[in-house]
Amino acid sequence: MIEQPRSLQMTVHPHNPTEEELRQWAYAPDSEEPVQDWGMILSWQMDRGLLRHCIEFADDGDCPQAAFFLDVLYQWVCLEAGRASFEATRDIYDEWLNVAKGIRDPAVKRWRHHARLIFQGLEPFDSQKWWKLLQSDNRTRADEI
Repeated sequence: MIEQPRSLQMTVHPHNPTEEELRQWAYAPDSEEPVQDWGMILSWQMDRGLLRHCIEFADDGDCPQAAFFLDVLYQWVCLEAGRASFEATRDIYDEWLNVAKGIRDPAVKRWRHHARLIFQGLEPFDSQKWWKLLQSDNRTRADEI
């Protein structure tokens, strides 16, 4: 685990964090979100690189903020599936999920599996079902601690 001084945690640019800022924040055990609804902000600006980092942190059992990043992943799929342009972009996002190859965490694997079904049009997006999956994974993770 990476230990960072408190002053470094405060340098996160919430609307455009660098990879290093994300990593420092992710591995600081008592990090607080730099702004309210930061997970939502990250999901709104998701690109392939940010997706890779969110998956990496969510998949790392030693990352103190793993649950936060899993939540960001769920928010991103929910956001994209609700867009009017979803039919036109779903193939692009399905391809982006390839950055999640090799993940080990069962909760992240479930997220990827269900996201892939939605992006491939094999399963319709159901908001209630989607958030129940996250709640189930959060309970499972809490039981493992």
